Amino acid sequence: MNKQELMKHVGSVEQIGGIRNFTFNDGRAKGVQAIEVSTGKIRFVILPDRAMDIAQAYYKEHAISWLSKTGITAPAFYEKDDTNWLRGFYGGLITTCGLKNIGGPVGKQGLHGRIANTPAQNVSVFADWVGDEYVMKVTGEMRESVVFGENLLFRRTITTKLFAEEFTVEDTIINQGFNDEDVALCYHCNFGYPLVREGAKMINVPEDIADICAPVHGIEEECFDVKHTGDVATAGIENGEIGAYITYERNTLPDFLVWKMLGESEYVVGLEPRTTSLGGQDIIDNNKFVSVKPFEEYKTNLKFSFKELKK
Repeated sequence: MNKQELMKHVGSVEQIGGIRNFTFNDGRAKGVQAIEVSTGKIRFVILPDRAMDIAQAYYKEHAISWLSKTGITAPAFYEKDDTNWLRGFYGGLITTCGLKNIGGPVGKQGLHGRIANTPAQNVSVFADWVGDEYVMKVTGEMRESVVFGENLLFRRTITTKLFAEEFTVEDTIINQGFNDEDVALCYHCNFGYPLVREGAKMINVPEDIADICAPVHGIEEECFDVKHTGDVATAGIENGEIGAYITYERNTLPDFLVWKMLGESEYVVGLEPRTTSLGGQDIIDNNKFVSVKPFEEYKTNLKFSFKELKK
């Protein structure tokens, strides 16, 4: 339907989809701002207080993302030392890692860096007709800065449309300081039950790691480097009913990791585009950061898409 035809059938677009704002009011999530976006086919929750990352996500009311036992936590509970980042790792469809470290803790940088616990500023929401398309766009900015050190602005824009089965995440790192800055970035994209279940399979990864089994008691996490080719790559998970996919541009995210953790409760598959296969001390020793010059920008682009599979 075009705009006029659709509006003959509904009193408000919110009958079908749209954007709503709310605030969590209980437990360690109390006070966390949230923005729920619905296209009528996909629905996901953006957390401005947690780097504009995405927590819950659904496709036709099938849960897509994994949520950890910590639940959503406010940034006030961030514990930066050693691996205590995990005490606030709620999972979600996207947890952003960086900007000065990904991987293991090193020096003053804890596991996976600080950005995921940084609240957004200048958050803006657009939801309106552009011609015959109802466009929904949410933008926010996070700053990672320190006196006598870096001044990095991280801008995120998440865009979709009414009735769409996909959305895009466009990020820009801007060095607003006067020295070159080393940055690293990893998109910790966490998929869970019922998308992830016995018999499901990862797509566009090596065959020997693609299969997904039922939860296993005492199993340990596994990480696999995957070498995609071409300018644009796609990986995903299919379970016979639905499929979920990530498409990313390899010029700015040349590396890809599969995190496979099929234990009880920690039953999750992570698909992770990133700037380097190294992290922690290794990224320093091998100088595998991305160097961003003063007032230059580094842009990345991800697309999340979903589809119903024929039975």
